[in-house]
Amino acid sequence: MVSLTVGAILSLLSSPTNVFLVVVLLVVIAALWSMHIPSGFPPGPRGLPFIGSIGALAKDPVCAITDLTKKYGDIYSLKVGRERMIILNNIELVREALVKKQNAFAGRPLAHSLDIASEGGEDIAFGNFEQKWKALRKIAHQAIRNYASGHKLENLVTKDAFPRLKKAITDKNGEPFDPQPLLMLLTFNVMSTMCFGQNYELDDPEFDEILNYIKKTNESFGNGLLADFVPIFKYIPTSGLRLVKKCLNEWLTFIQSKIDEHKTRMHEGKVSDLVDDLLQIQAEAKAAGEDQADTLTDVNVRQTVSDIFGAGIDTTINTMNWCVAYMVNYPDVQTKVQEEIDDVIGQRLPLLTDKNKLPYCDAVIHEIMRIRTVAPVGVPHKTIEDTSVGGYNVPKGTQIWTNLWKVHMDEKYWKEPEQFRPERFLDEDGKTLPKQDSFLPFSAGRRVCVGEVLAKNEMMLIFACLFQQFTFLPPPGKEKPSLKPNFDGLATRCNPYEVVARERISGESDA
Repeated sequence: MVSLTVGAILSLLSSPTNVFLVVVLLVVIAALWSMHIPSGFPPGPRGLPFIGSIGALAKDPVCAITDLTKKYGDIYSLKVGRERMIILNNIELVREALVKKQNAFAGRPLAHSLDIASEGGEDIAFGNFEQKWKALRKIAHQAIRNYASGHKLENLVTKDAFPRLKKAITDKNGEPFDPQPLLMLLTFNVMSTMCFGQNYELDDPEFDEILNYIKKTNESFGNGLLADFVPIFKYIPTSGLRLVKKCLNEWLTFIQSKIDEHKTRMHEGKVSDLVDDLLQIQAEAKAAGEDQADTLTDVNVRQTVSDIFGAGIDTTINTMNWCVAYMVNYPDVQTKVQEEIDDVIGQRLPLLTDKNKLPYCDAVIHEIMRIRTVAPVGVPHKTIEDTSVGGYNVPKGTQIWTNLWKVHMDEKYWKEPEQFRPERFLDEDGKTLPKQDSFLPFSAGRRVCVGEVLAKNEMMLIFACLFQQFTFLPPPGKEKPSLKPNFDGLATRCNPYEVVARERISGESDA
């Protein structure tokens, strides 16, 4: 019987036409199977055979995944290349996954571009949820904590970095300028001094070179590489892949050069910045034995510095850029901000202890982080075990996206969410409300941003310095900055704009 069956198959395949038809049939079956949605999985668009919905995410992924909620609801699935992912679009679903079931959802999908950036998952942002990652995160948290509060951060912002920004703005002599490069100078100097003990002037060639690294890297990543979704393309040296590798190599070479400089002076025994902290922890681990030394290798040191330095710059610059744009568009809010700063701080330098006395300023920053979430989908998660969310089955290894943009625009929690209203973060007496569950600009759970406290404190100090010293206005005869979000890949950026800065004296308001 078996011989007859084999013989029949061989006879069938003896004809080129029959072989062709069999191949076509197999391709059709594979194509239909690639569009299959597993049993118990959330509904969603089937997409195209083999590539799924990759085209829908190619241009504007944030708008695309938000628009799909109109048809499929707040939880749905997407097939992108060979990856099947689940998108969570309300706070209940996000909290179920990231908080209630945080261990199950604590993995990271290691896309090819992120694998290159993290040197194989050796960092904190994209590393696998395992014992080594926990140790690395603890080390990073310890290092950041030394600068996240108290006089160190105050001095970094108000005495080291802000004076350079103030001089650069004053040198404009009331002429229109794009604030982003100057905000970049300020934020970069805060992070550079914190990490490397080094600061820069606006015309420093190295500063200009680093700006180019960051710009080229953001442009080369875009919405990700085709190899992130169709793995075979990681073996094809496309122009996009070559550019990503080149940009990341330049960036990591820069980071390593700073670490090497610190290593040459380790014998001096001085610990003056974050790299010194990490190298000291590494030296202590090596002295303790091989097991502990493996926790913080040279690659881990480089990647940890890259994570803290790079993420700290991008998030803060984008948020502060939106702050200036919104204050120019809402001069009445800018006036209230300045009045509160004048009443509480006067002409002295801002302190972190002022934060609780500046509820309106704090509310403005929170509202800007809500209405223009700079990381609208956060960083994707991956399940590390079979689990569930929203009543649906989620197999181990499933990629999870949290649509924080949709969470922050949910009318169930935010009345008229498209309206800019800082008062939504204040009670009737103008005091700060408790943290709202539906406000998650730094994500939540096991993978919550390790630099959240640092970022919040840094932004408050920068904000207070900016509006204590200057009033920002639209250039004469020109329109105010556009507040339309520019979704640049998976980041929300301002469209370029210009302002005029008028230096002010405490108690004076020009807005």
